[in-house]
Formats: sequence, C-alpha cells, structure tokens
Amino acid sequence: SFRPIPRRRPQPYAAGVVKDAVCSLWDEPRVANPPRRSWHDWALVGVLVPLAVLEAVLRPDLSWRPLALLLGVAPIFTLLFRRSNPLAAVVIAYSAHAVIDLTPIFGHHHDETLYTSAFVLVLPYSLLRWGSGRDAVIGVAVMLATHAAVLFDESSDLTNVAGVTILLLPAALGASVRYRVASRSREIDQVKLLEREQLARELHDTVAHHVSAIAIQAQAGR
Repeated sequence: SFRPIPRRRPQPYAAGVVKDAVCSLWDEPRVANPPRRSWHDWALVGVLVPLAVLEAVLRPDLSWRPLALLLGVAPIFTLLFRRSNPLAAVVIAYSAHAVIDLTPIFGHHHDETLYTSAFVLVLPYSLLRWGSGRDAVIGVAVMLATHAAVLFDESSDLTNVAGVTILLLPAALGASVRYRVASRSREIDQVKLLEREQLARELHDTVAHHVSAIAIQAQAGR
C-alpha cells in the first residue's frame, strides 16, 4: 500500500536565522597562529603577583589569608597562556574567583576577594579574540555559572544588569576585534585577487596585441 511521505512543518524564519547563527558560532575555528607569549605578559604577571601577595598579607579584613593568597595569586599565571589556551585560562581563573566568593569559611563577603583579581576581565577578551566558537560558548557559560550567585543576589536589578554588562563587555570587545580583523583580511585578499585579475587581463591584452602586430608584419612582408 502507498503511504504518503509526511511533510515537515516549515521552520519559522527567525528560528532558522538563530539556529544558523548558533551553528556558525559553534563551528567557528580558532584563530590560526595566535600571538606568542611576550615580555609584556611576563611583566604583567611580575607586577600583579607582588601586588596580590602584599594585599593578601596587609589587608586587615581578610578572614582566611592562606586560602585568599593561594586563590588570589595562582590564577594570575593564566595570563601567560590566555592566547594559546583561553578556555583553560577562563575556567581556572573564574573557578578560583567563584570559590573565594562562595566558600562558607569566607562568610560570603565580597570583601574577601582580592582587588588584584580584577585581571580576570582580560580573559574573556582573549577567549572571544583567539578561541574557537565552542570554547567561547563553554567559557561564557562558565563565567555566568561561577558568578550567578554573585551577580544575581539581593541587590537591585540595575546593579545586577551592570554586573553582567561589566562581565561580558570584554568578551564583546574581543569578538568585535576578531571579526573586524577577519573582515579586514578578507578585504585585503579580495583586493589582491582583483589586482591579479587586472594584471592578467593587461598581460593578455599586451601579448595579443604584439602577436597581432607580428602577424600583420609577416603578411606584409610576404
């Protein structure tokens, strides 16, 4: 017996656009040949580590100095591989930052976080600038998950929105710089291709002109 093939319901245009955008982001490869570790990275780590140690030792309001020192200093070294492996840097630094905020022995006080831990705002930029699409999705999810209890607390809605904005602003900046560089590179490649086509056309016309002139001279000589 003949059975008609069931027709699939057409997918809404907006849903299709969102799905294509998500799939495109998920399949986005990593940036090829990211910048290598330079002396700027070592200089930044060399400045932040002593400042974090001094803060952990001298701040009078810290309840548990050894753990605050460990979780405040160790993540700074993620700056050394934030370009080559940005996802690992984000996971390590933001997990340590969340532990400081959420561990019960700290009493859930925001003042237990070292001020030097603000360096973690550099990592989302590196994640979206040089990481793959999967790394970006996973890294942003880790950032929001580790700071959900901190961002969405009993503060006002305006404060919560400002916290999320500050958290995601470096990531948005990294994505914009990445796609601007990619767009600029495509424009340069297109200009080079047009120049090659124009040069090939001019060479072809020049050769054809000389061949025609030789043929006419040969006929005249004959």
